[in-house]
Amino acid sequence: MTCYLKHLGWLFRVLELDNDAGNRHRIDRAIKDALELPRDAPCEDVEAFLAALSGEERFELIDTLERTLA
Repeated sequence: MTCYLKHLGWLFRVLELDNDAGNRHRIDRAIKDALELPRDAPCEDVEAFLAALSGEERFELIDTLERTLA
């Protein structure tokens, strides 16, 4: 479910969150919601969406996550 998050350790640091099971689930839900993916979307789909984001879109995603997880 959160296998793609192993490549996003930097995101936990940016969001100032501990990289633990609870936060991995929170970030997973928030990312899927922000990308308008179903909550049960496979890791490969989420990874593909994240890889396709432009630099600006990545910054927008981080801003969205900061607001969502605050």
